[in-house]
Amino acid sequence: MRTQKIQSGPGILTACAVLALALSPSAAQAGPIISPTGATASSTFSATYSIINTINHAGLLTNFVSGVTDFDAYLALTPQHTFIADNNEWFSANGETSATVTYDLGSAIAIDRLALWNEEFSGFGTARVSTSLDNTAYSFLMSINPVDSPSDLNYGAQVFALGALTTRYVRFEVSGCPQPNGNPLPVCGIGEVAFATTGAAATVPEPASATLMVLGLGALGMVLRRRSQSRA
Repeated sequence: MRTQKIQSGPGILTACAVLALALSPSAAQAGPIISPTGATASSTFSATYSIINTINHAGLLTNFVSGVTDFDAYLALTPQHTFIADNNEWFSANGETSATVTYDLGSAIAIDRLALWNEEFSGFGTARVSTSLDNTAYSFLMSINPVDSPSDLNYGAQVFALGALTTRYVRFEVSGCPQPNGNPLPVCGIGEVAFATTGAAATVPEPASATLMVLGLGALGMVLRRRSQSRA
């Protein structure tokens, strides 16, 4: 059987280059930091100390863009949270030394780390962390024990490895409140939380990449078709 050797030319090389560009991973897969899109708490001290304060960047002295800023690059800046409580932190109701806080990531997302700014005057001693895809069935993941943040001083984030998982809801069952060396007022507190996404969270081609892929395949097909017709 006679076979024909297909030789590459400028047209094929150009088409392949476009296709390779479309298939190459984007910078967005590096692991951006994300904020939850919603949060609920089993109790709240008052409207001034809403749980929403822990996801809206209130009190962060160095901000980030959720879904864009690289997690490691941001944490390398040692971002601090203000110790001023009003409208910047969450506290449980007076007398509640344990509470349940649920964070909604907005959709099922692959994450692997948690950044926690443990409120510096109350905080909590332990949190049981559970995850769920439907906000109904929760699976226990791990317990975390943040260290005390010094009272009346701006405080930094503590990072906890969660292991690679895909989830939408993350629940904290906090206890040991206040933190051992904190405020004698019997409440729990959180400053801010954020999560690190993994490369798996961005495996679907972006619209621009998908367009390049179609163009690359179309250009490659046209080149091969012309070569075939010229041989005929």
